Amino acid sequence: MNHQRTKHIEMDIHFVREKVALGQVHVLHVPTRYQYADIFTKGLPKPLFDDFRSSLSIHPPPASTEGVY
Repeated sequence: MNHQRTKHIEMDIHFVREKVALGQVHVLHVPTRYQYADIFTKGLPKPLFDDFRSSLSIHPPPASTEGVY
């Protein structure tokens, strides 16, 4: 992998580690059940998908047969 392309990632990691070591950032565990970003990146079981979708205030459009042949 090209070092030039990953250098910014290395700098970000060191920045975050330093802030954690100084106590300026507290890293908390977030259970999978509450990883709302997963709705955009993973196939989820329908109940979990529905829970996440409702937390985003997104609802399916009303059913309509108008214009359908």
